[in-house]
Amino acid sequence: MRPLPQRPVLPNTTQAKLKTATSRICRSADQKSTAAKVFRAARRTGWFAPVVRALGRMTGEGQPCMFCDSNEASDVDHFRPKAMFPQLALTWENFLWTCGVCNRAKGDSFPQDTQGRLINPVDENAWDFFFLDEFGNLTPLWRQAEQQLDRRAVSTCDLLKLNRQTLQQRRHRRLRQLHRSVLDVLELHRTNRIKLTELRQRVEAWRTEPFQADVADYFLRGPGHSQSPFAELIRLL
Repeated sequence: MRPLPQRPVLPNTTQAKLKTATSRICRSADQKSTAAKVFRAARRTGWFAPVVRALGRMTGEGQPCMFCDSNEASDVDHFRPKAMFPQLALTWENFLWTCGVCNRAKGDSFPQDTQGRLINPVDENAWDFFFLDEFGNLTPLWRQAEQQLDRRAVSTCDLLKLNRQTLQQRRHRRLRQLHRSVLDVLELHRTNRIKLTELRQRVEAWRTEPFQADVADYFLRGPGHSQSPFAELIRLL
C-alpha cells in the first residue's frame, strides 16, 4: 500500500451513466440485489471503460494493485462493499483497482468501528499509518497517546493480509535491490563517473518501476528517505 494520486475527473458521459445507474439502485425496493445486477451489467459495457482506464492511470506503470502493490490489478473493488452500501455501487469515489487476491481477501468486509475502519490509499496517505521495516514488513505505527499500534493500520493489514509471505518476500527483495543500486550510483557520483542529470533519471526510473512500487515510494519519497543510504542520495538531488 502507498499514497496514490487524486482521482481524475471522468468524462461527462461516463459521469451521467454512473448517476443514472445510481438512481436506479436507489429507487429499487431491493437495493442490494439491484446493485449487484447493475454493476455486473455496467462492467461489461463500453461506457464503463473510462472508469477502468482512469483507475489504471492512478496506479502507475504496470498497474499494480492499489492494496498490495504486488500483483497486476484486474478487479474494480468497492472500498465500501456494494453488499453493505448498495447505493455506492456505481459511485466513482468508491472504486479502487485491485488484484483478485486482495479483492477476495477483503470480500464484503468493512469494519464499522471508527478507530478500526479500513485505510483508503486514494484518500489517505498510507505512510501516516505504516512504515516499512528492513525485512519488507508493512508495520503499523505505534500511537503513543493510546499506547498501542494504530488500530486502522492493524485492521487494514489483517483483513487484506498485507504481510502474507509472498508480499513480505517481494518487498524485502526490492529493498535489497534498491539499497544496492543507491550505493552503486553514490559511488559513481563520488568518482565523477555519473552526472547529476543521469543520477536524477535513474532515481525517477526507480520511483516509477512497477515491481513493489510501495518500497520505492517509501524510501525515495516517503519517511524512509531519511535512512542511509537513501538520505545521502536525496541530498544530492
